[in-house]
Amino acid sequence: MNFSARRFSMKFDIHISSTNLLTQKQQAGLASLAALCRQHDHTDLSYPMEDDLTHFLAYLPDGTLVSCLTLIPYGDDLAECCAFTHPDFRNHGAFSCLLEEGLAHIPDSNLLFAVSGACADTLKTLEALGAEKDSEELVMECDLTDSNGPADFNYISTSSQENPEIFSLHQSSDTEFSLYQGDTLLGIAFAEPVSESSVCLHHVEILPAYRHQGFGTVFFTLLLPALARQGFHTALLQVAGDNAPAISLYKKTGFSVTKTLSYYFY
Repeated sequence: MNFSARRFSMKFDIHISSTNLLTQKQQAGLASLAALCRQHDHTDLSYPMEDDLTHFLAYLPDGTLVSCLTLIPYGDDLAECCAFTHPDFRNHGAFSCLLEEGLAHIPDSNLLFAVSGACADTLKTLEALGAEKDSEELVMECDLTDSNGPADFNYISTSSQENPEIFSLHQSSDTEFSLYQGDTLLGIAFAEPVSESSVCLHHVEILPAYRHQGFGTVFFTLLLPALARQGFHTALLQVAGDNAPAISLYKKTGFSVTKTLSYYFY
């Protein structure tokens, strides 16, 4: 663990530490700080506590955690910045100090900031940085306790309706699922558990030759009950806000939008 100290306003001294291995006390402090910020800002973003990330933490001399920041790398030149600052200690430079420390570790990276809702303090900070809005993503959820009924193929294309019984769902690993029609692979999806009762779907794809034929609906009609049988109660996914066909598919198969994330590029 590394430490540095600096005065960041006329009122406060802070001590900055960086670590790749959070102690239980640090994890508890981070969880409390994130919960306080969510309540104050009316947002629902979380702070990642994985040990493979470098965490930058700002403390007052009495040990009070006032700010935290980590950078999640996406390749060689892009990282997502996740940060929280105690509402009572904002606008005193704590976040700027942590961001400076973080960028020193990845000096050639561009940054993405995720914003949930319209948090005034966050938007003010991003404006001061000169960050520009890049894109929007929708977070969608499906209640899997309503997904246990038999598959209904009435809405798929005429060519598929001829033999609906030959569609099958294969699970090739703990997280990978595939849709087949006979021996033909139609699509793949990954389902990563995020808790005992929730699972996150990602990299959902119908192969190019089979798109726009209703197979996406078939896939979800089989996949969601399968996940429910594995004990999951909720399925989550994220989709680009301008991807109208995907949003329509997800709504048709039981998903609804729970929040909108805006991404800012810096």
